[in-house]
Amino acid sequence: MSRPFSIAWTVVSVFMFLGVELFIGTWLGPLVLGRYVSPMFHMELQMVMHLVSFYMGGILVGVISPGVRLKEPAVGAFVSVMVVFMMSWFMPNWYLRFELQKVLLGGGVAFLLALAGAWSGEKFMGNVDAAHPDAKSSARGRLRSSFWAEDGLFFTKDKSKG
Repeated sequence: MSRPFSIAWTVVSVFMFLGVELFIGTWLGPLVLGRYVSPMFHMELQMVMHLVSFYMGGILVGVISPGVRLKEPAVGAFVSVMVVFMMSWFMPNWYLRFELQKVLLGGGVAFLLALAGAWSGEKFMGNVDAAHPDAKSSARGRLRSSFWAEDGLFFTKDKSKG
C-alpha cells in the first residue's frame, strides 16, 4: 500500500542510517582498534560502514514502515550525504571541501543504496496492509500486522478515516 511522501520518515531514515553505522562501528571497532593497520585501511573501513549503513537502514525502513516507503530512505540518504558536506564549511580539512560533483556523486550512490535497501525490506515484508484480512495469513503479514495493526507496536490512527 503506497503512502504519500513523509518528511517524518525521511528524518527517521537519516537517524536510522546513523544508528546502523554506529552499530556496525561498535561491532567492528574492537576488531581493528590497537591493531597495526594503515590509516588508509581505517578510511576504507569507514567508507564501507557508511555505504552498508545506507543499504541496511533502507531495509529497516522498508521492514518497519507502514505501507510502501521507498522514496523516504532514498531522500534521507541524499540528505545525510549533504549534511556531511555541509560540515565542510566548518572544518579546516582540505579533502572535505564542498563540491557539487562530490555531493551529487556521493548523494546519488547513497540514494541508490537506500532505495535498494528499502525495496529489499518492502519485498521481504510482502507489502501487506495490516488492516487487510490476509494480513495474518503469512509470517511476514503477521510481523507487519504486529507493527501497524490497531493493537500493534507502532500503531498510528489513520487521519483520513476520521
